[in-house]
Amino acid sequence: MKTISPTPALPQGEGVANKMNRFHKSRRYNTTPSLEGRAGVGLPSLWGRVGVGLLCLILCGCITEYDTTGIDELGDILVVEGIITDDISYITLSRSVNLSNEENSQTSKQYVYNAKVYVECDDNTLLVGYFDYDNFRYVINTGILNLERKYSLKIEIEEPDYNSADCQMGWWGEMICPTITHEYSSDPSYPIQTPEIDSVFWKKRGKGQPVMIYVATHDQEGKVQYFRWSYKEDWEYHSTVFLDGYPFYCWNSDSNREMLLGNTEKTVFGKKNDVVTEIVSSDRRLSYLYRINVKQNVISKRAYDYYDNIKKNAKQTGSIFSPIPSELRGNIKCITDPGRPVIGYVDVSTTTKNQRYIYYNEVYEYYKQWDCTEVPEDTLQARYNGIPYEYVLFNPWVIPKTYILVDCVDCTLNGGGDTQKPGDWPNNH
Repeated sequence: MKTISPTPALPQGEGVANKMNRFHKSRRYNTTPSLEGRAGVGLPSLWGRVGVGLLCLILCGCITEYDTTGIDELGDILVVEGIITDDISYITLSRSVNLSNEENSQTSKQYVYNAKVYVECDDNTLLVGYFDYDNFRYVINTGILNLERKYSLKIEIEEPDYNSADCQMGWWGEMICPTITHEYSSDPSYPIQTPEIDSVFWKKRGKGQPVMIYVATHDQEGKVQYFRWSYKEDWEYHSTVFLDGYPFYCWNSDSNREMLLGNTEKTVFGKKNDVVTEIVSSDRRLSYLYRINVKQNVISKRAYDYYDNIKKNAKQTGSIFSPIPSELRGNIKCITDPGRPVIGYVDVSTTTKNQRYIYYNEVYEYYKQWDCTEVPEDTLQARYNGIPYEYVLFNPWVIPKTYILVDCVDCTLNGGGDTQKPGDWPNNH
């Protein structure tokens, strides 16, 4: 067996949980701390445990309200998110939340960081990933995918064995059990060839209207119908007022949170224009120079239906972190314990990319955020009985000296970014 990437050193052991639950009622695994504001979905599996009053009509596309009364808790089920693609593949592992745990389901996501994650090719080549602690995901350098080979995602995690006869009660009522390594695998698949993105473009209908950013694509051969997009934004912005000694040029970046799907089932000649994002015209991102990089993947019909169900249920429950009241097995299974539930769908697809720059004079509508006029020293003394920390000396050469809000002169304070320019940025600031 050939191994291309080295196995990374990962934290060992997940510890024990805070309370005891019966096996198959609520499996508790200690994962990373709860993190807010990250994209993704914690999804409980409900197969075999549907309580009275729960209506799951996902298969026919109907979304109905549901009642969690009487439903057994099935938290801490492994949730796998990502896609195997050329160049670099990103895989996120997390734990589902209990359906009755309202606090966790609405505000947190429990990431799994102590797994071994790799892509296996049917020629026995292994591409081993490492955990990116900054973005809470596994990174696998997959390189160029061979369209004639099948690929699958493999996961190995050391977890408590609640079936063991050696389990004991801890001091705080938690169950302490020996650990066992569980192995998970996605179905082997040939890579789907993704067509090029025709263009990324924007529209703004008038003053005060948002900037709508679109992706345009099509498949000349008419062989593909289902798409998934992601994007990364970078933008440059400046301080409102220049003051020597304070940062004037800043950059920031972000990525999409929402799952972006599209299909060409009802389009003419397989052409597709979809909105990937919209930005308020007074947004700081558009104040100087904005760039969006869009990635496109063709996905299978099964993957599209799976992700579409996730989106519908997340919208129904009101949060991307909310549990989903439906059976969504996907194409991931536990090899060592076939009855062990796991949620996720991992497709294999090549990636195409395109980008667009937008300049401030094309779309931006200035919005005054702070009063950046100079304030005389004696005015501040009289008003605040001193110089507040929010003000910095602006002009020491006049009498009386003048001060200005620090937010007006330090771009790191008023835009969330820093002075680190992207390496491929098209100007010389």
